[in-house]
Amino acid sequence: MKYINRLLEGRNERERQILLIGGSVAIPLLIWMLIWQPLLKANSTAEARLEQRRQSYTWMQQAASQIQSMRGTVPQAAALSGSPQQQITGAAAALSVNINRIEPQSSGRYSIWIAKTDYSSAVQFIETLSVAGMTLYSANITLLDVPGSVSLRASLGTTE
Repeated sequence: MKYINRLLEGRNERERQILLIGGSVAIPLLIWMLIWQPLLKANSTAEARLEQRRQSYTWMQQAASQIQSMRGTVPQAAALSGSPQQQITGAAAALSVNINRIEPQSSGRYSIWIAKTDYSSAVQFIETLSVAGMTLYSANITLLDVPGSVSLRASLGTTE
């Protein structure tokens, strides 16, 4: 209060009124701009993110039910024989999966990168290799912008 009195001291009546009215308008405006508006923006961003995650969850549930219905229909026509790398490329060819990179790792493991494929093909690819006797050590499936499309990074190898 002392600060306001010192600010108004030595001013004429008109200047005092202008400062008081300006302050009474500026304080709520500052509260709005510095506190309330960022809260509203954060809330709308959180709602948009929640809706996106709900859509992804719905899509994943549908994809899971499709995979359950396809279980057991893994193409065995691609008689996976030969070295582990030949088995990997054979399974990919049978499912029309485009492998971007295969890197041999230690102890018979292979790292595989697939930039873009559909979700069911990625899961069938992994299942085909599992049925052929390969062990999945790790997998990272990332949902892409196009619905149903994923990228896959996996580490698998023989169970020797």
